[in-house]
Amino acid sequence: MLDAMKSISAAVVETEALPNAFPDQDLSVLVDATLTDGFAWLRFPKALEARFLADTASSRLHTLLIAGTLVAFVMNLFLISDKAMLPDVFDRAVLLRTWVLTPICVVGMWVMSRLPNLFLRELMAISAGLMACAMHVYLSAISQSPHSAAYLTGLAMVILYNNVFVRCRFWLALPSTVSVLLFYVASFWWVPSHSPELSISVGLVLLSTSLFTLYNLYTLEYEERHNYLMALRQRLLQRELSQANNALERVARYDGLTQVANRRHFDEFLAHLWERASLVHGQELSIIMIDVDHFKAYNDHYGHPAGDACLVKVADAVQRCLRRPGDLVARYGGEEFIAVLNRAPHAQVLAAAERVKDAVAALHLPHEGSATHGQVTVSIGVATVRPAARHASVERLISAADEALYQAKNRGRNRVWPAAEHALSGEASC
Repeated sequence: MLDAMKSISAAVVETEALPNAFPDQDLSVLVDATLTDGFAWLRFPKALEARFLADTASSRLHTLLIAGTLVAFVMNLFLISDKAMLPDVFDRAVLLRTWVLTPICVVGMWVMSRLPNLFLRELMAISAGLMACAMHVYLSAISQSPHSAAYLTGLAMVILYNNVFVRCRFWLALPSTVSVLLFYVASFWWVPSHSPELSISVGLVLLSTSLFTLYNLYTLEYEERHNYLMALRQRLLQRELSQANNALERVARYDGLTQVANRRHFDEFLAHLWERASLVHGQELSIIMIDVDHFKAYNDHYGHPAGDACLVKVADAVQRCLRRPGDLVARYGGEEFIAVLNRAPHAQVLAAAERVKDAVAALHLPHEGSATHGQVTVSIGVATVRPAARHASVERLISAADEALYQAKNRGRNRVWPAAEHALSGEASC
């Protein structure tokens, strides 16, 4: 029993330090193992016990505060019993119940609500019951009433308070209940009106109340812990499923090599942007199409692994230059990248494209197979349209950017070229 209390205290310390530091995958394995092995001693493995205490701390505090309010009320309600059975010490009972224990309970609840240590909260709640128990035995011992021994049946209410209303953790409730029974045994020497018949009767009431409530408490805590494990396993499974879905979604929408959007995601994103922009007169949408110059020659000269590494660095440079919220960079195919910019003037888009060209050149990646430059460069085509314009379409926009890219290549590469107005049917802003 002492070991169990020490374990609870140790788990509380771990709870306050790192309640959720256990990796989800390991925690899931631990939960399954605990459900399989069982927990007849009402103890989880250390990390799981810490998480259980942390996750149930709020509801436990709520229960303890309600129980504290109840005991303060019931303690004063017992003045009716004091007046009927121990009239000669009624004044003392009023003093103890109203002016000593009630203020202690009120202050105790205030302290408990601000106390971070879960173990001390439980001990404070149990202490309120044991104080009531000690007061009950004390009043019985100083009274000359012939009913003073029968008055001790009220100790059953202390047991009910700790084990039913407070619902202490079983391994704390057990020593608390034993303490109440020991108080009763000690009363044989303190209360003069004890008789064998009455003592046996009251003792059986207290013993049966103890056994029934402890069994009930054990069962309830076992069910609480089992339900907690089931709920935790469900949450972990849902989180794993969500993570798996997110991973699948990323695989479906992002290029595995460069980690920018893939063409499918780009097409969906552009269609969505186009639909929104077409509802706003004058709003512009721009495409920047980027091609790595002489990339086939780069692959032939340096090999495909080096080519993949080159594409990753180029993609990273493009992303660093195009970081506005609402814009998207994608791998359009092979060594070709594409970006869509929303609500940006054409001059600003051209400036962004120039930054991309310069950023790639600044990588200083050697390219001995290039027919035009000794390092990796990119050619860029830019096109801007107003989607609300009469003849504008997604197809014309991409086609115009592709035509501009072709012109950039024909004019020496490593340059930015804007789309001609006729390529957009006269609807371009450039």
